[in-house]
Amino acid sequence: MRLVEARYPLQDWARTMTPFEVLISTVLSQSTTVTNERRGFEALRARVGQVTPDRLAGVSEEDIARAIWHAGLARQKAPRIRAIAQEVRDRWAGRLDEILALPTNRARDELMSLPGVGPKTADVVLAMSGGHPTFPVDTHIARIAGRWRLTRRKDYESIRAALERWTPPEKRKAWHLAIISHGRALCKARNPRCSDCPVRRDCDWYLRHRAPEGRGVAHKRGSSTKVKSASPLSAR
Repeated sequence: MRLVEARYPLQDWARTMTPFEVLISTVLSQSTTVTNERRGFEALRARVGQVTPDRLAGVSEEDIARAIWHAGLARQKAPRIRAIAQEVRDRWAGRLDEILALPTNRARDELMSLPGVGPKTADVVLAMSGGHPTFPVDTHIARIAGRWRLTRRKDYESIRAALERWTPPEKRKAWHLAIISHGRALCKARNPRCSDCPVRRDCDWYLRHRAPEGRGVAHKRGSSTKVKSASPLSAR
């Protein structure tokens, strides 16, 4: 991870956003690309002036859907966004700060009690806006965690728990962002660019599928890696 982090310096996309904007942005990002999510969010901002619970709660679902159509699934996301805005306005006086000030598990439960907010969305808000030591898992992270054999499970909570066992809390946000960048740039779902990968010699998937030595050596190296990886704070 030190090599991956060095390859992809921290780009904190949430740095200038409020926690509520991060929440809405994450809802918009579901089942779409980063580019389309950004277009949808900016169009929503242009429509309401400022992305706040009060503004969104006062706009019709139809208007929200028209604004966010770039992000896809607008008819499903619009009522979800409006319901979230109403809930945050009514229960939390329009602010998420009180939630983010809670201990991580309680804050996570409160966020997941909002309409349409699942574990990934909650973890993104906690990590990006609240400084909580969660490790959000998206499709890139799930794929890479599997290729690195950090876990054999494929469900969200198992992958998140494995990543949090393997990583120091203070590094999780930066490493979350670095792995996503690595997945977009090189470790793609189809045709991963292993020849350009800075960690291919330590990657179980590469050793099994791409290494010139063949499967025999790959199995041997994979077994050796397992022995060395007993510590959850190992360099791997």
